[in-house]
Amino acid sequence: MERIGEAEYAVMEVLWKDAPLTAAEVAARVPAARGWSIRTVKTMLARLLAKNVLAHEEQGRRYLYRPAIARADYVAQESGRLIDRMFGG
Repeated sequence: MERIGEAEYAVMEVLWKDAPLTAAEVAARVPAARGWSIRTVKTMLARLLAKNVLAHEEQGRRYLYRPAIARADYVAQESGRLIDRMFGG
C-alpha cells in the first residue's frame, strides 16, 4: 500500500470517520484551518483514488467516496515503516 501524505491523511481521516461522502461533504468536514477549496479537496481525492486507498461510486451526477483500506491497517503499516526506519528492521 502506498504512503499517504499529510494532506491526504486529513482527507482520509474525514472518510474513516464518516463515509460515504461527496467531495463537497468532505470539503465541509476538513478542518477549516487548512483553508482548502473544493478544488483542492477534489485533487486530494483524485490522488487517493490513484493510490487505491479510496473507492468511489457514481450516484447520479456526483461521486460518493469511501476508504478502500481500514484505518487500523494503514496505521499498522506506517508503524512498521517507522520501526524499520528507526531500528533497521
